[in-house]
Amino acid sequence: MSTDKSYDTGYQAGLDALEALGESGASEHAGLAGLMAVVMHAAYAMAPSKKIAEELIEFSQEQAIENWVKEEDAR
Repeated sequence: MSTDKSYDTGYQAGLDALEALGESGASEHAGLAGLMAVVMHAAYAMAPSKKIAEELIEFSQEQAIENWVKEEDAR
């Protein structure tokens, strides 16, 4: 699978997880914290080094900020 397709698949999985949290009745703060902890744990556990995991987390954070700014600008 291509990098772009893999990214899109992961992004959709995240949206699905957020939908499941919303339907579960969990508080937004605690539910989101739990979801982020699992995903970040996976990054550290699956990466060949801590440095590479942190690069992945930094890239993902930059993507999140970029998406948020676009969303805010569209309002």
